Amino acid sequence: MGTPAKLKPNLRFGAFELDANTRELHTDGRILKLQEQPFQLLIALLERPGQLITRDELKDRLWPADTFVDFEHSINKAMNRLREILGDSAGQPQYIETLPRLGYRLIVPVETSDRPTVLNDVTTPTAPTMLRSRWLWTVIVLGAMFAWFAWFARPVPPPRILNTTQITHDGVAKRNVLTDGSRLYIVEDKAYHPYLIQASVVGGDTSVIPTPFANANFFPTAISPDRSHLLALSFIGTQIQAQFWTLPVPTGTARPLTDVVGHFGTWSPDGRLLAFVKGSEIFVANADGTNPRKVSTVSGLASRMRFSPDATRLRFTLQDSASRSIWEVHVDGSGLCPLLPGWHTPPAECCGEWSSDGRYYFFVSDSSGISNIFALREQRRFFTRRSEPLQLTTGPLSLPFFVPSPDNKKIFADGQSLRGELVRYDNHHHQFLPFFAGIWAGEMDFSGDGKWVAYVSYEDHSLWRARVDGSERLQLTSPPVYAFLPRWSPDGTRIVYTDFQSGPGPVKIFLVSANGGKPQRMFTESQDQIDPSWSPDGKQVVYGRSWSTPEKLSIQMLDLESNRVSTIPGSGGLYSPRWSPDGRHLAAMSADAKKLLLFDFKMQKWTNWIDEPGALGFPTWSRDGKYIYYDTTSTEHTAFRRIEVGRTQSEFLIDLRELHRFAGGSSWSGLTPDGTALFVRDLSTDEIYSLEMDLP
Repeated sequence: MGTPAKLKPNLRFGAFELDANTRELHTDGRILKLQEQPFQLLIALLERPGQLITRDELKDRLWPADTFVDFEHSINKAMNRLREILGDSAGQPQYIETLPRLGYRLIVPVETSDRPTVLNDVTTPTAPTMLRSRWLWTVIVLGAMFAWFAWFARPVPPPRILNTTQITHDGVAKRNVLTDGSRLYIVEDKAYHPYLIQASVVGGDTSVIPTPFANANFFPTAISPDRSHLLALSFIGTQIQAQFWTLPVPTGTARPLTDVVGHFGTWSPDGRLLAFVKGSEIFVANADGTNPRKVSTVSGLASRMRFSPDATRLRFTLQDSASRSIWEVHVDGSGLCPLLPGWHTPPAECCGEWSSDGRYYFFVSDSSGISNIFALREQRRFFTRRSEPLQLTTGPLSLPFFVPSPDNKKIFADGQSLRGELVRYDNHHHQFLPFFAGIWAGEMDFSGDGKWVAYVSYEDHSLWRARVDGSERLQLTSPPVYAFLPRWSPDGTRIVYTDFQSGPGPVKIFLVSANGGKPQRMFTESQDQIDPSWSPDGKQVVYGRSWSTPEKLSIQMLDLESNRVSTIPGSGGLYSPRWSPDGRHLAAMSADAKKLLLFDFKMQKWTNWIDEPGALGFPTWSRDGKYIYYDTTSTEHTAFRRIEVGRTQSEFLIDLRELHRFAGGSSWSGLTPDGTALFVRDLSTDEIYSLEMDLP
């Protein structure tokens, strides 16, 4: 006879049964072991089902009074582990509900099992009993292994979009969308004055949320885990680094984050950390921006950064002038690598977001010319690789940015169908009238004799040449070439242009005959080439670098006869060069687009020419070389202006506040040979849509 067994009833809740003596959870024939802290958390919740268990109570229960640990982090870690074991989610709780800033509550009933667990039974079994027991356990283990392999080897159906509903109906250009689950926070842009609106996730009227950023670019990058604040940037023009702000929503006073400057940021899901990008460096700091530490240095412009649901990794978009790809790095700085190496060449992925339960990672790819949303099922099984990305949308609208709902049932996405109309400003009637009617185009340049035009078609960004009346049209490039800012040679025989998608590597400048033929690369080098401008005699071309890498900005001059390149003295930090018609001067803009400078070739010296409020755009010399025309944004009075050589005060010409300018590529402005101002009016459709999902 053995020692009498000790009996203790089990506790049942949902699909689980807890043996408190062995710290084992029983479910569906499986036994799950609990570690000390998750076990103590579960016991505390089971003792008081339906009641609030405060974080202070949990701290006192899990750790003695003289224990020195980070209680907040440790409780979060233990709770995350317990939820992982239960298959539970903070966003969609089945067992444990989080009460923000208070604690937790068990939301399922608890029952005492009628079948006790036998413990400490030391009765010695007979040999036949032991053999039968071993044989039985062998059968059970083999059966369990077979079931386990069958479960993980089963095919999982792909995620899919079930239904689409239009949320907004205003047609205004949009920049970003965030959600707290019941409301959408959307940045809209009218006449280059961004403002914040809110809308219900089920549609209806929108309303403006006041912000202190009326005359600056405003871009919210994240919403806090408790859905009470937006993390936002405020900047002017092409300014790369800017001040971070926190903005309470739906109402409240914006406050700057002390000493935090960068160009993209996000909070961790537990609200403890802030990650942000400054220059080419990624940092992680406390949630209020204090105690920053560098995580990694990258090559390119990092943005659209998000923490993984367990806050151990960061994924972000890495952009250079020719491609966009998604990368990943651990918060300790290890494991920097691309997420989808070789998936597309060149890569064209952007703007990823995790589902709140971490099962899926969504991102945008525009490799087909239209931005579509893809889902990547995260690796959750043993002996399996991460699956290939699965396409969720197939147009016809382009979906450049989105946000998943907290319950993972929907995606709220911006749907665009971009259209623009080239218009001229009629000074007599003070209105904008169609120019080149019926052709969706921009970035127009006129030949020296004024009889021909070169322009970029905004349907596919191909380069065209035509008569000024639109006749004798000739297509000079085809996709995947992405033409930008063509310029006629002074003799009218060639056109130089920037190609943003001429293959992997830096942005390149090409020359093409005005009569067609194969474009030729202007000059081979390993750095970006952008925004070319001819010398009046056609023997040299000046060009700049991409403004997205301000530390590399400078202006280069290529001698077409000798094929030699030199740097314009003192041009560091400048871009967008424009050679004056008389050949004496070179105009260029500062990296933040706030200043226009003038270089005197005879004196070999730069001088500050324009330093006015707002940001400058698309400087253009008049045909006689007396003036530079340009537009201004990020000011109270968006306008088209000009400045005369030798003067320091500009002249107001046209009020642009009522012109809905095309924002799908570049908000281009220019001049006809007789000095008439040209712009591109936006005729696009741009709305937020709700995409109902099925995520198996």
